[in-house]
Amino acid sequence: MKYPSLDIYIDKIRENAVRLQKELSEQGVKLTAVVKGFAGDLKVFSAYQQAGIVSIADSRIENIKHFRAAGYPGEIIMLRIPMPSEIAELTSYIDGSLISESRTAELFSLQAEKLGKVIDLIIMVDLGDRREGVLAADLPALAYKIEKLPGVNLKGIGTNLGCFAGIIPDLENSQQLIRLKKDLERELGRDLAILSAGNTATIKVLTEAQLTGEINNLRVGEAILLGSDIINQRLLTGYNHYNFRLKAEIIELKEKPSRPEGEMAFGGQGRDQHLEDKGWRKRAILAVGKQDIDYQGLYPEAAGIEVLGASSDHLITDITEMEGQKELRVGDVLTFKMNYSAMLRAMTSAYISKNYL
Repeated sequence: MKYPSLDIYIDKIRENAVRLQKELSEQGVKLTAVVKGFAGDLKVFSAYQQAGIVSIADSRIENIKHFRAAGYPGEIIMLRIPMPSEIAELTSYIDGSLISESRTAELFSLQAEKLGKVIDLIIMVDLGDRREGVLAADLPALAYKIEKLPGVNLKGIGTNLGCFAGIIPDLENSQQLIRLKKDLERELGRDLAILSAGNTATIKVLTEAQLTGEINNLRVGEAILLGSDIINQRLLTGYNHYNFRLKAEIIELKEKPSRPEGEMAFGGQGRDQHLEDKGWRKRAILAVGKQDIDYQGLYPEAAGIEVLGASSDHLITDITEMEGQKELRVGDVLTFKMNYSAMLRAMTSAYISKNYL
């Protein structure tokens, strides 16, 4: 087998998709599966199709075109606010998009008119995480502009929390989103079909706060792929967890002082990796690095291994406390569970082989 490699548990991903769709459906919530995490991989995508997923969202036009070319007939939502330069091509492949700029809506209108289709638009509202979205005070003005444009339909409003500043979706900001939708509906004189919330962390709010009568669409990726909720730091009960496992080969195995020696760069901060002086320690260096993974999102499968840091193509671990470390040899393989960030980078890397299980 070629290393580094990624073991991908297709059946477990499918089971998670089936479970989440069923649970949300029972609460009157439409699932839009966020599929950007696996870089358009059709073997992983097959798990979603087998689960009966009919609405997906991705951020990259390359992935979207890949899914359409493979025959996917369902709804596709452009997840990232689209670049003006890609809208002419993008409009042919999608059914809707998240937006926050009037210029984006105008470009969609022009292109949709040419193609004789209607693109659904969901205005994103910034409720505090400070990623994409209009501020609440600016929402009505953008909505009025969209209402006047041909070829587009203002389907609803949405928000995203947790992905930039780490703001947790809670009862207060969820109720604020609901109020904004109701206020906007009164101003427009019509109902909006969609109130869309983003990411796995929102599932907890729906369950605890009983908001499902209002929030009727969830854009979720992590729960399906990993069965985890990194914002609330929990594993989802009843789901399959860590369905992507990294395997990397040891290329150096030596005892070394744990304290770096010499003048440290960047004002004594080094490479922003915490290196505690523990005396002499046994280290294993593995042939994988920042070009392939987010090392901070790796969780060693074997107890007693500590991930110390990484360079572009080296992963440095401390194996002093690992049971059985005396039997390890150069060429042996260590396995790591992964969070969403590490999985995303690993799936994008051309240097990691994929092993479908």
